[in-house]
Amino acid sequence: MKMPEHKPDTQYVRVDDGRQIAYCEYGDPQGKPVFYFHGTPGSRYEPSFGDRAGKEYGYRIIALDRPGMGRSDYVKNRRLLDWSQDVKEVAKQLGVRRFGVIGASGGGAYTLACSYAIPELLEFSVVMGSWGPVATEPKLWEEMAPLDRFFAKLSKSAPWIFYVPFSFIGYAAKRMSPQGFMKSLESSMSVADKLLAADEELAQFYADDIAEGFRQGVRGPADDAIILYGEWGFRVEEIKIEVHLFHGEEDRFAPYSYAAYFDEKIPQTKLNRYPKEGHLFIVQLFDDVFKQISLRSQTEG
Repeated sequence: MKMPEHKPDTQYVRVDDGRQIAYCEYGDPQGKPVFYFHGTPGSRYEPSFGDRAGKEYGYRIIALDRPGMGRSDYVKNRRLLDWSQDVKEVAKQLGVRRFGVIGASGGGAYTLACSYAIPELLEFSVVMGSWGPVATEPKLWEEMAPLDRFFAKLSKSAPWIFYVPFSFIGYAAKRMSPQGFMKSLESSMSVADKLLAADEELAQFYADDIAEGFRQGVRGPADDAIILYGEWGFRVEEIKIEVHLFHGEEDRFAPYSYAAYFDEKIPQTKLNRYPKEGHLFIVQLFDDVFKQISLRSQTEG
């Protein structure tokens, strides 16, 4: 897989409480705006592979670092739904009235939070390989991979020490070779993911992205994970807009059963299933996503 040639410049928006939120832009600068929410952990560099597709289909991808990750200021005691208000304020600062939202992996939960909390601002909602509400759905809890099960249990039984083992993810991304880092995650990988992880450039991409997520240390990424392992503060059944779901059937990081759950519970969905694909392939999905959204817009227009 060919890596993007260079990283775009990092820009900042200062929100009302004085915090700075960092972002990068990809795709068509004059295109239809879409906010991208990275995985957990991750960073604003994650949608680099969407740059060409954004240009081709006419989308301006605005990728935000969440609090305490990358270069966005840390926020203590934040909740999942708080992100929708940050996005609303960033959009206002950038002069964006309506926009789409795309979230990958852990970022999918933040996309669903926006779909629930600010539907009047959204042109479309897309989740790719999304995490699920494991705290309130026992069946989804049971599907977790061993590493997530360990962290999820720790977040409930001993949250004060959660940060110590979670910090090793950032340490490994920064200190190990990219191949060594990807190998450390193999307990959560399907066969398809192991094949992709063997690609040196893709391994470098993921290691760099996660290392950037830990730029400020463990607090931001760990808080993000604890939020996702906990109660979300809303029920997905209450989402009033259509949600486009893209998910690999062999995903073990975020099992396919999570997508099936969303398809059953959210009133309006469009489910896209990928047999024999796992989790890491989602960075390749931007063509499929933008093609589907563009066709939908043409049909409705």
